[in-house]
Amino acid sequence: MTPSEWKAELKAPHGGYLFYGEEEYLKKSYLTALRKAVGVSGDPFNHLLFDGDNYSASALSDAIVTLPVLSDKKLVEVKGLPASFFKGKEGEGLFAALAQLSSCDFCVLVLLPSSEDFDAGTARRPSALFKKLTELLKPVEFARQTPARLASWVGRHFSAEQVISTPSAVEALLSVCGCDMGILASEIDKLCAYLKRNGRDRLTEADVFLVASENREIAAFDFTDALLSGNADRALLILDEKKKQKERPELLLSGIARVVCDLLTVKELSEGSLGLSAIAAKLKMHEYRAGLYLKSAAKVDVSRLRRLAERCFEADLRLKTSSLDSYLLLDCLAAEALSR
Repeated sequence: MTPSEWKAELKAPHGGYLFYGEEEYLKKSYLTALRKAVGVSGDPFNHLLFDGDNYSASALSDAIVTLPVLSDKKLVEVKGLPASFFKGKEGEGLFAALAQLSSCDFCVLVLLPSSEDFDAGTARRPSALFKKLTELLKPVEFARQTPARLASWVGRHFSAEQVISTPSAVEALLSVCGCDMGILASEIDKLCAYLKRNGRDRLTEADVFLVASENREIAAFDFTDALLSGNADRALLILDEKKKQKERPELLLSGIARVVCDLLTVKELSEGSLGLSAIAAKLKMHEYRAGLYLKSAAKVDVSRLRRLAERCFEADLRLKTSSLDSYLLLDCLAAEALSR
């Protein structure tokens, strides 16, 4: 079930739901909507919360079968249980508790496993745990949004604040901040406040670059892309900005190395005749990000990316073993890469 399909459930929520997927912002938004639909917001008797600290199978079972207090419905939320709680005796207790939902039509339950620990598998090959859970709960997947959906959502977000956003400004925001909806929502609020404080109602690319906080991963990508494009001024400017921001060199180098390795993988997959969607799916990477990587990787051959990966490895060793200034080592990395 997609979030759009799940909206129909809000008219009369019943039974149990499994919220899973990478987009945490949507999970929080729809969970808030579910609380309102059940009518338990702020009700300590009919809104019960379980997490890794207070959860037990017996407590969950009691919460499910106990009648609501002065209400037709109750809501039980189970969040962030470690993977171990779905295995062995712990798992047996959890599944036994969830099985009681079918006979307790007054109880609405939502299970939100940790997105880092929970493996749903794929549509064609769902994991054994996913199969078992979906025998008892209705699954709702909150996947990363496509670039087109994100751009539309960002535009609506600005419109709700009576701010006009051009397609180029929205594109700039995605390129600076990435595709996490939670981060984007925060940056949109910041940009709206900035514009209103200055008596303006139109967002420009310049506003985005001035006000929005650059995602660390995007910064590493921009630096690497500048190296591959031979843009020395841009690469050195990024390093200078990171020095001023007191970014830890080892974290920046780690991000650069990860980007280089991802670019190399994207390059090899693209030369194997895979298209953008297939590459994004294979690497579990957002299509917008995969598109940026594919465009950057197309500028150079595989051998150059491999050499840059080797330079990153050598820089990491020097950073950990040398007494030289850490940012000097990054300057050297840039100089070596740009000279090839």
